[in-house]
Amino acid sequence: MDTNVNDWKEKRRAKESRASLLRRLRTPVLCVASIGAVTFLGIPLLFNVIGLTPTVVEIPEATPLPETPLEPVAALSAPAAEMQAGDSEVRSQDAGSQYRTLREGDTDPMVMDIQIRLMELEYLDGDQPTELFGEQTAEAIKRFQRIHNMTETGVADELTQSILFSQEAATYHLEAGDSGNDVKRLQNQLYDLGYYGENGEKRNGYFGTATQEALIAFQTKNKLATTGIEDQQTRDVLYSSDALPKVDPTPTPSPTPKPTKTPKPEATKAPVKTEKPQEDEPVTEPGEIPPELWIPQETEAPVSTPDSGGSSGGNWSGSDIAGDGIPSAGSGVEAMIATAESRLGCPYVYADEGPNSFDCSGLVYYCLRSAGVQVSRMSSKNLARVDSWQTIPDQGSLIRGDLVFFTNSVGESDIGHVGIYMGSGKYIHASSSAGKVIISSWSDWASQNFQWAKRVF
Repeated sequence: MDTNVNDWKEKRRAKESRASLLRRLRTPVLCVASIGAVTFLGIPLLFNVIGLTPTVVEIPEATPLPETPLEPVAALSAPAAEMQAGDSEVRSQDAGSQYRTLREGDTDPMVMDIQIRLMELEYLDGDQPTELFGEQTAEAIKRFQRIHNMTETGVADELTQSILFSQEAATYHLEAGDSGNDVKRLQNQLYDLGYYGENGEKRNGYFGTATQEALIAFQTKNKLATTGIEDQQTRDVLYSSDALPKVDPTPTPSPTPKPTKTPKPEATKAPVKTEKPQEDEPVTEPGEIPPELWIPQETEAPVSTPDSGGSSGGNWSGSDIAGDGIPSAGSGVEAMIATAESRLGCPYVYADEGPNSFDCSGLVYYCLRSAGVQVSRMSSKNLARVDSWQTIPDQGSLIRGDLVFFTNSVGESDIGHVGIYMGSGKYIHASSSAGKVIISSWSDWASQNFQWAKRVF
């Protein structure tokens, strides 16, 4: 490599020397040519003026020096470009040599690192990582490749991994031209808030002009950067109880009480002489009302007790999910858990919310709604922030029905996963690692990544 570089440098110096020599000779050659031209034309004219016949001496034309064409700068720098390309290729090979190509179905310890990194960048729901490269890992890789303008293969090749673990890796976002369940979830949320669907736009999972305009309107109303892109900042507000609808709800005015008319005082009647009571009539003591004058009072209607099935975690506008309503399972903890158990085995699908496939927050949302809790579609991190639900700070205080929240990896504070605690150290959740709704035992990962719980009921 050093010999090639030195040869390239010598050739470049030689070319530069020739070019410099030509530049130095250019002025003298032009001067000689100018003197020759003046002599050839000026002397005959002088002889004509003084009347002498000049002796014409033919001066042979000077043979011009052959010009050495100057090579363009690009040509001079070509060896350098080749050398740099070679060096970068070597560097990329050296950097890529630490990565093995992994695809769906593979089992490798490196898969755990890939899953954790995808969770950190929000391409994959937080969950206990495994060594199995499953379907959801492949789908998350496709989303990552789409964002980074790569071919969507779902294969974690050397190039994909080198970008994934670099500082240039972008956080998951949605923009015009994207399609999938994640776009459909975005459209559903914008529809619920009144920004989308007014003119018959379809919630078809394609991010087109209508979706972009609706998102910009949401960003404007909520004082976010109007990019038309669902980035992390926009997503955190959009799937929270703080999201402002397009039209502010009109507060219901309290009815004004009617003034009570003051009755006119009546004149006191003169006392009436009391007749002697008959034997068959009941005797009343002074001040008592005779039975025949009793007036039966109306029985008050029973006051309806509020549904014990939960509290509100946000405004709900009543839109169906995927065209199907969420069936009611009653109210309370057992109704919520019964709904969750009925979904066991349903496939995990990123950004889906039922009725036949779910991500982790989508399953919790579906079960809460089925149990009568009015809550909007929120991410796991925003479900963890609902102030109206009691916060349970430690594992030892958990009871059946608590929502349990986890981080993506040890040492982080950002919520990435949610499940429903069932008691006896078990919780039910839509697992991205398992690829379906499962019941898990409380593991070391759960203990290390558990942040807090929320008690809804």
